[in-house]
Amino acid sequence: MSLSLQFFTMMVMVASGIYLGMAIDTFHRFHNHKKRSDISKYANEILFWILQGLVIFYILYLTNQGQLRLYVWLALLFGIAFYQSVLRVMYLKVLEGMIQYSVATFRFLNRLFQRLVIAPLTKLFKLTTYLLTLFWAVVIWILLIPWKIFRRPLMYVWNKIKSAIPRGWKKNILSFSRFCSRIIDTIIERWKMIFSKRR
Repeated sequence: MSLSLQFFTMMVMVASGIYLGMAIDTFHRFHNHKKRSDISKYANEILFWILQGLVIFYILYLTNQGQLRLYVWLALLFGIAFYQSVLRVMYLKVLEGMIQYSVATFRFLNRLFQRLVIAPLTKLFKLTTYLLTLFWAVVIWILLIPWKIFRRPLMYVWNKIKSAIPRGWKKNILSFSRFCSRIIDTIIERWKMIFSKRR
């Protein structure tokens, strides 16, 4: 391996050490240990380190075909130490600022979505329901007008017809008419109750 490739590998490993330090702090910032069980905590830690190991090795593979030398480990440790001593405080401030900005943006978009989409749709749904209820109440009221007008003449005619019906048929016809009358009265009462509640 040439000297230039070795130097390039060292620089890449220093950068990888800085990346690894940033990844560790980011992981600990989002991984709340207090609210997790021991099994979940250890499983996440193991998966995190496995992933970071694969990332570092892949970077090393792209740099020098994955050749592990002592200076590779020293450069990686130097990058971590440089991050811890020089860049860590600044990075944590930037990370916290990005988190706060993201949370504030999400809350703003959520409130905007609630006001511009959810609230109008809710009001539109309530208005549509009220208009439909009012429409069907008016339709039923219009349909009941002929019944109210012609009820007495029809009942008069019906009484005349009933008097001419044989006695054996009267019981069946009367029970059927009472059944129909109860159904009509129930429907009318239900619609009146729905209409009064909507008001």
